[in-house]
Amino acid sequence: MSSSRRQFLQVTAATAAAMAARPAFAQTGEPLLIGVPLPMTGVLAVGGQVILGGIKYAAEELNKSGGVLGRQVKLLIEDTKSEPNTAATIASKMATEDKVYAFVGGYGSTADFALLSSVRRYKPLFIHTGSSSVRLETTFGKEDWYYHVYIWDYHRQKAAARFIASIEPKPKTVALAFEDGLYGADAAKYAEQYMKAEGLQLVMKEPFKTGSPDFSPILTRVKSLNPDVFFSVGYSGDNLQLVRQQNSLGVKPKLTMVVSAGDKRADYGDLSEGTAMIAEWSAHETTPGVAEFVKNAQAATGQTIISPFLQGYVGLKSLTDSIKAAGSTDVAKVQEKLSSLTFDTPYGKIGYKASDAAKHQLLSDETMVVTQHRKEGEEVVFPAAKAGGKLVYPVK
Repeated sequence: MSSSRRQFLQVTAATAAAMAARPAFAQTGEPLLIGVPLPMTGVLAVGGQVILGGIKYAAEELNKSGGVLGRQVKLLIEDTKSEPNTAATIASKMATEDKVYAFVGGYGSTADFALLSSVRRYKPLFIHTGSSSVRLETTFGKEDWYYHVYIWDYHRQKAAARFIASIEPKPKTVALAFEDGLYGADAAKYAEQYMKAEGLQLVMKEPFKTGSPDFSPILTRVKSLNPDVFFSVGYSGDNLQLVRQQNSLGVKPKLTMVVSAGDKRADYGDLSEGTAMIAEWSAHETTPGVAEFVKNAQAATGQTIISPFLQGYVGLKSLTDSIKAAGSTDVAKVQEKLSSLTFDTPYGKIGYKASDAAKHQLLSDETMVVTQHRKEGEEVVFPAAKAGGKLVYPVK
């Protein structure tokens, strides 16, 4: 594939829902152009690349089943570089010059705020696969063209607090570290709210710059506070660096938890045994159909299937399922189906519903899971209905 920023990937599938400002295409004929803006480089590249894998797999799977309404889809993949200015420029160009039919993508709250702001005037049908800052929800959530797959920050913090409060014996103190962008700032706000509601004491709220090579000041403070739970909200590179330095500095709370962000168990080697990870989904959960989906997806892609992969897969699949149900690429008809259908997915049966401030939200705190790293592999330990193992606490 070309290493240039603009890449065309043609796959035989058909999906679409047109940008609201554009007339509907004929039911058969030229391919439908779907804009896929994601970070392929920069600090968010790991998560962006995993989401892209899910989008590609959904399109390829559709092709094998005959496509949608006899149409092909062409994915216009652009690298946002994890940067707000680049993301905004790319998205605006996709809408005005490339004239994409719809967007499926986005990952990283700060960059995506700029991206969505740049296309708001064009009212494109946008399936947002990533980013959880509530500022995005309150700014774009009431738009008819905006559909959000990923959870909002309050969903994660509600689930995290519920998980920690369920541990026996119940922890009393939690130390929180968070990246200092929109994503982490919202996390800190809602963590305090929901931890308090569960009777937990938040003894530290410490920001950090994502991509930082040195977490020793934060970890030194954690060591001195000796909390029952140390919870870090960052991106994949932050998680890996933090766990490495935690081991080297001998920081050993009863439990360390990080947020899944495209990092895999294998990335940690033998350093993370006992570490908990909160995510929207796990390939190891007991939800019906998950094992078969994971087996097929791994065989087709050669990838380890982790949570962000599913965000991309379900994002595109919800769009194409809605086109099938509408029997048309007419925007209004497709939006009606997107807003009303229940989709059969590896998350379970879910649909776009209203959240606190948005019209169309797919995932919630109820879909979230917590896994714990074992000496080899990992197991889902929360909630009980999806668990395949029991939490080890305290971690020795």
